[in-house]
Amino acid sequence: MAARTSLLHLALVTGCAAGSSPGPIARSNEWSIPSIQGAAHVSPHVGRTVTTTGVVTAVDSGGFYLQDESGDGDEATSDALFVATRVAGSVAAGDRVRVTGQVTELVPGGAATGNLSLTRIAAPTFTLLSRNSVLPEPLVMGSGGRVPPAELVISPDEQPVDLRLRRQAEVNRFNPGTDALDFFESLEGMRVTIQDPVAVSATRTFPGGAAEVFALPDRGSHIAPPTLRTGRGGLYLRSGPDNRGNQNPGRVKIYFDRRLFPGAVPAIGVGDRLGDVTGVVGYGFGNFELRATAAFEVAPTRPPREQTSLAGTRDQLSVASYNVLNLSAQPEDDAQRRALAEQIMENLRTPDIVALQEIQDNSGEADDGTTDAGGTLRALAEAVLAAGGPEYSFFDVAPADGRAGGAPGGNIRNAFLYRPGRVRLLSFAALTPGALAAAGARASRAFAGARDPLMGSFEFSGATVVVINNHLSSRYGSTPVFGAVHPFVQAGEADREAQTGALHDYVASLLQADADARVLVLGDMNTHEFTDDLTRILPGAPAILSNLLAAAEETDRYSYNFEGNSQALDHVFVTRSLLQGAALDIVHLNVDFPEIPGPLASDHDPLVARVQVGPRVNVR
Repeated sequence: MAARTSLLHLALVTGCAAGSSPGPIARSNEWSIPSIQGAAHVSPHVGRTVTTTGVVTAVDSGGFYLQDESGDGDEATSDALFVATRVAGSVAAGDRVRVTGQVTELVPGGAATGNLSLTRIAAPTFTLLSRNSVLPEPLVMGSGGRVPPAELVISPDEQPVDLRLRRQAEVNRFNPGTDALDFFESLEGMRVTIQDPVAVSATRTFPGGAAEVFALPDRGSHIAPPTLRTGRGGLYLRSGPDNRGNQNPGRVKIYFDRRLFPGAVPAIGVGDRLGDVTGVVGYGFGNFELRATAAFEVAPTRPPREQTSLAGTRDQLSVASYNVLNLSAQPEDDAQRRALAEQIMENLRTPDIVALQEIQDNSGEADDGTTDAGGTLRALAEAVLAAGGPEYSFFDVAPADGRAGGAPGGNIRNAFLYRPGRVRLLSFAALTPGALAAAGARASRAFAGARDPLMGSFEFSGATVVVINNHLSSRYGSTPVFGAVHPFVQAGEADREAQTGALHDYVASLLQADADARVLVLGDMNTHEFTDDLTRILPGAPAILSNLLAAAEETDRYSYNFEGNSQALDHVFVTRSLLQGAALDIVHLNVDFPEIPGPLASDHDPLVARVQVGPRVNVR
């Protein structure tokens, strides 16, 4: 009787006629799952009502994953797909069902995201054929099975293309052996096991209990050359002057959904080895992802959080740059503030000057017209003092309400802490369009839609040192690397080129007034050390600025991790008079470490530079 009741409930919630029973149905429109998927990014049956049969492998809140029991033996066609339902709990893993519904392509988040589409069966009716079937064996991702391509996301000669458009998807050459987009598409919905993975990002958590981490199969043995790996086991982004080169597509996103993953989300750091991870292949937030369905072991490496060796001396000035992740004066930021204060005290060894980015106004993200950030900076300075550090003074220039971007209501800006016992503040100013125009900058309005650079002039060891603190236009609004549109859109490229050009012109004006001017240009540049912005435009030709990243350890040159790619977004440039004897340390405190237990102080690592200021060194 219990089995009959269960079957009746299944029929009612799926739209089948009440009282229907397991058994054969008309086969005129029956297609195998691989034939529905096809060897393409858009199903050849989109818009058609079809019937298919398979085994349920996992159940999510919006439906379930259905996989063909034997597959078709073709690596180019996925053996699984997603069946979208409105009612959770109507089927369970191991149920064998026959489904009838319309083949659709859904773009998660909508077309504006640039995401790929997902093949689904929508508005289904289905019949339970049996329970407790053995799940299909997971495909092995790694040397024991299929290895994701490590260089090409999509072949250059297949671009431009929009893979959401059926006509373009049909004529697109489908190469799962060479193109990572096609490789992961060929696994859409399937059970997969990542073999012997190593983490190349740390666990990051999201509201609702979800989390993610990026990993490489086979401990990254397919990645070449070895210099692409960081000293802690991460994976460098080395994508060329226009960021159009290798995007490291062999990274695999492991996604933790509380509806699919049993137990607590594991705390994983960069370099940790993981036991084999099994799940179903989905897609979300611009990435294919393995949605883990079974627990696995974590072998942590537990590297220490670093402490810089670059403390200031009598003649050497220490200057830090730190993006502090939307810090405000509000109580919800108390834990973050304490963590930042302890880092400034212990790990950065109380730099003489700390250039801060993403300082919010006193009311945080309350959009109430507040622009003053004195309370935010005072609270941070007091937290450093409470942690046993020295007294810091501070300054900033408030932006116009709502102008500077970032979290709505936060009014982020650049700001400074400085130690009045070590340096004397001479003057400061925001580099507004007027200030840049007065200095002869050709793109004087380059920062009109972003944060104005903040210039501080300090006296140290009898000399004047100018520090220009920056937070260039973000990449927000870019389309995903694993998206449908290729070449993918890189938001803010023209803005950052104009901004680095304006900064070059401003520094050139300082050097025209004093050829030995001591200037540091630093901050969150939102671009990489190998891009034209930082190799050609900002330094100029002949170069008037040098990037101190070259002074950092080669295995250490990253300050940010985006989707498993370790990269340098934060930089310190100096003029010639500060170059001799200069040193840079990227102090790894945050990006390699999991948010569990949290919170992290920031999603960036801080930089500490030490420059020789007095006595004057003749470098000409």
